[in-house]
Amino acid sequence: MSETIRNAGTSARHLGNGFVRTVDGAAWLYAQLPAQPPVRDAANWTDRERNARPLLTLLPRIAELTPHIPFAGRKAMKGFYREIHILAVSTPEPFVPSGKLDMASRIRLQREYDNTAVHDRFTLIGVRLSTGGGKERRSVWRRMLGALNTITSLDALGIVEDSAFDHDRDTITQLFQDAGCTVPSNAMMRRALAWWRTDRKPEIVPVMVEHEHMHTFPDYESCRRAARFFDLGGDCRTWRDHNPYSYPMTIVSLGALPFEGQDEREVQDSDWAASLLAQGRGGGQGALCLSVRGLLEPGDMSREQIDKDKENVYDKAMQQAMDGHKRNVRVAGELAAVNDVYQTGERPWPTLIDARVHAAIPQIIDRPTQVLYPGEVSLNPDRQEAAFQDMMIGSPVAFNPSPVYWPVPILAYAGLSGRSVAGDDMGRGAASDLPGALLGFTEADLQPVYVSPFESREKHDPPCLLVTGATGSGKTRVLLHIAAQLAQLPDPYTTKDGVQHPRMVPYAPHVAEDRPHIPIVFLDPKPNSDDFTGFVRKRHGTIVRLDSPDANGILDPLRCIPDRMRTDRVQTAVEMLSQITGGKHGDRGRELALTTIISYGTAHGADCLGEAVDMAYEAYMARGSDAERIDPLVEQITPVLRRVVRSDPMFQLIYGTRHGGRSLAISQGLTLLSAGTLNIISDKTGSSAVSDIQRWVVRMAALGATAAIMGRNGVLIVDEAWSLLGDEFGVGLVTRMGRLARAQHYLPVFASQKVDEFVDAGLEDFVGRGLALGMGVKNEGGSTGESQAQAVCRLFNQPEDGRLHERMMHARVLDTESEAPDWQSLYALFDPADGRLLRGTICYYMGVDGSAIPVEVRISQDLV
Repeated sequence: MSETIRNAGTSARHLGNGFVRTVDGAAWLYAQLPAQPPVRDAANWTDRERNARPLLTLLPRIAELTPHIPFAGRKAMKGFYREIHILAVSTPEPFVPSGKLDMASRIRLQREYDNTAVHDRFTLIGVRLSTGGGKERRSVWRRMLGALNTITSLDALGIVEDSAFDHDRDTITQLFQDAGCTVPSNAMMRRALAWWRTDRKPEIVPVMVEHEHMHTFPDYESCRRAARFFDLGGDCRTWRDHNPYSYPMTIVSLGALPFEGQDEREVQDSDWAASLLAQGRGGGQGALCLSVRGLLEPGDMSREQIDKDKENVYDKAMQQAMDGHKRNVRVAGELAAVNDVYQTGERPWPTLIDARVHAAIPQIIDRPTQVLYPGEVSLNPDRQEAAFQDMMIGSPVAFNPSPVYWPVPILAYAGLSGRSVAGDDMGRGAASDLPGALLGFTEADLQPVYVSPFESREKHDPPCLLVTGATGSGKTRVLLHIAAQLAQLPDPYTTKDGVQHPRMVPYAPHVAEDRPHIPIVFLDPKPNSDDFTGFVRKRHGTIVRLDSPDANGILDPLRCIPDRMRTDRVQTAVEMLSQITGGKHGDRGRELALTTIISYGTAHGADCLGEAVDMAYEAYMARGSDAERIDPLVEQITPVLRRVVRSDPMFQLIYGTRHGGRSLAISQGLTLLSAGTLNIISDKTGSSAVSDIQRWVVRMAALGATAAIMGRNGVLIVDEAWSLLGDEFGVGLVTRMGRLARAQHYLPVFASQKVDEFVDAGLEDFVGRGLALGMGVKNEGGSTGESQAQAVCRLFNQPEDGRLHERMMHARVLDTESEAPDWQSLYALFDPADGRLLRGTICYYMGVDGSAIPVEVRISQDLV
C-alpha cells in the first residue's frame, strides 16, 4: 500500500451507554448534548440561551469535582483537573426515506433522491473518569488506601477493571442527567468512533494523508484504487470524479479568539461553532467534525492565575514602555479585560485550559482566511495525521499547536450542539413521526423534513397549514410538489375494504399497500395559470377546468354539497343567492323568501339551483295548491337569474340549469381544479354583482372540494387563498373550515401573498403550521400599513428584526446588471450564464412549537 495511506484505527472501545475504554486503559463517559433549539436558526436570544444552558449547567458542576488544596497553584493542581472532550459530528450519509412511509413511496423517493446526502448531526460530551470517590478531602492514609484499591483492581494485563470507575461513573451520569443530556445510542457511538465515513453503518477505513490535507473513502476497495491512482501520479483533486463517495478533508486547528470580556450578545461571531458546522449552501463552512479537548479549571483557580499573570505582564509592560518597546502592552490590556470578567460575581466561570480545538473541513484549504472562524487558524502542514488522531475518542495523541484558554461561556454560546430539524417526520425513526410528503432538507444541517396531513388529527393541534410568499416565489410549485406525493399515500385509517379505523394503522414495511389513496384537491383560481396539466397527468391525476363546456353547475351548492349535508346545502344556496341578488347586506326577509323557493325545488327532485328556482316559479305562476308555499319573490328574481345565467359563464358554474349535469366528484389521488381562462378572483373592494359572483365561485370550489374529501383524511390546497376572504361571508367560511377540519378529518392548506388579510380576519388560532417563502424587495404593505413580511412574522409570532424577516426581503439577484444570485434570498437561484438551477426554493417551516427553520425544497424537474 502507498506510503500516503494510513490506518485510521480507533483508540477506544464502546461498552454501552456511552462508557468507553481506551487503549491506554483510561475510562471515559460520553453523553449526547440536547439538539434543540438550534443556534444557526435561533429566532431570538432566548433560543440562544436555551441552547447554551446545558453546558452552562454541566461544566461548572464538573469543575466543582476538583479537590481544594490550599496554597496550590495551577501547575500543582493540573493533575486533579477533569479532562473533557466535546465532539460535534456532521457527517454526510446517503438519504434513506422514512420508515413511516409505505413501500411504494419509499421506493419512489429513493429513486428520485438517489444521489442526495443527509447529515448525521449530533454532539457528544465526554468526561474522563477517575477511580477516586469524589472531591472530598482525604488524609494521606486514605489516599494510600485508594491507590492500593486501584492496584488490586488491575487485571492480568495491568488494566484497571471497569468496576473501579463505577462510583465516578454514577456521579458524572447524574450531572449529565441534570443538564438534560441523554445516553447515546450504539449507532451514534459507532459514528463518533468513525465520523469521517460516508456510510450509515460506519466502520474503520484507512485514510490517505498528504502534505496539507487528507482523503477519506467509503470502503477498502476505494482506498486501494486511490493508492494505485496516486502512485501512478494522478492528481488527487480529480479523485472525486473517479469515486463520488470520497472527498478531500483538511484538519485545521483553531486558536485564540478575540475575547475581551464582552457580553456574548455583543460579540458578532459568538456562534462560531454553529457557523463552522452549518452547510455551505446555508452560509456555513460545512465542517464534518469539531473536536474540543482540554482540562476544566475551577473559576477560583482561574481568577488566582489571572491575578498572577496580570501582575507579571503589567510589570514587564511598564518596563518595556519605558524602554520604548510596546510588545506586552496589548497583552496587558487583554488581561485587564479578562480580569474584569473573572472578578465580577462570587462564582467566576470555570476555564477550559490547554485546550486543543480541531475542525475537519471537507475541502482542500489553502489559506486560513477560507475558514469561517473569527480567531487564529493553523492549517497544520505535515501534521494532518497528528491533528486527525487528536480528534479521535480515546486517542493517545495530543497535538496542540495553539492551546486556548476559554471561559465556559465561549463554549456554551458557540453553538457546538443544536440540530436544525423541522416537520412531522425528521427521518430518525421517532415514535412520534407521521407519514407525509418530503418537503426538502434543512438548509443548515441537511435533515429531511416531511409534512404530514395527519398531524392535527394525531396531535390535536390547529388544523390549517398556511403558505406565504410573493408572486414568483415558488408557492404553486412547492404546493404541487407536496400534493403529488400525498396523493400517492395510502389512507392509514382505512382498510382495503373501505372500513374506517379510529386510529392509524401503520403501513406494512415490505408489502405493497392495497388501501385507497387519500384524496388531494389543488384549487388554482388564477386565470391562465402556468400549465401543470402534464405534471398532474404524469402522476395519474385528474384535471377539472372550470372553463370547459361540461362545467355547467359543477359548483352549484345543490350538486357539490352531498345529500348527507342537506341543511348546509340549502343554507349555503340561500346565502349565495341572497348576496348576489340583494347585495352584500341582504335582508332577513329575502333570505326567508329564498329558503321557500329553493326548498320547494329540492323537495320536488331538483339537483341544481336553476332547476329548483324554475320549478318554484312555474308552480307559483300556475297558482296551484302549492303556490302559497312559495314566496312571491320568485316572480321577481327568476327572469333576472335566467338572463344572467345565459350571459355570464361564471354564474353558470354555481347556478346549474340542467338536471343530471356534471358534479364535482373527487376520487382518490390528485385532482387539479383549475380556473382555466376564467378570471374568478375579484377585486377586494369590488361591490358589484359580478364581484359577488366571482367570490362565490371561489368559495363554492373550496366548499365543494371540502365536502368531497370530508371524512376521507384528504387535503384541500387553495392557491391565492386571500380570494376566499373578501367579506364576512368568506371570513365565516374559512373560520368554519378552521374550526371543523380536525373533527372532519381533512387538512386545509391556504397559500397567499396577502398575509395581512388572514391576520386582519383573526384566523391565527386556526393556523398550526406554515411555510414562509420570499416576499421580495417591493413587499407592499397591507390595509394596516405593515408590510406582508411583517404580517408573516406577526402571524407566526416571530421577531420582526430577526433573520426570517430580513431574508424574506431579499430579491433573487444581488443586482440586475450582473444577475449574480443572492444566496441569502429565499427564491430559487439560477446560474446567470446557462440558466442551470443552483439552489432550490428556500421556505421557512413554521412549527407548532414556534420554531422557524429554513428548508431547501428540491422539487421534481417537471416543475422547474
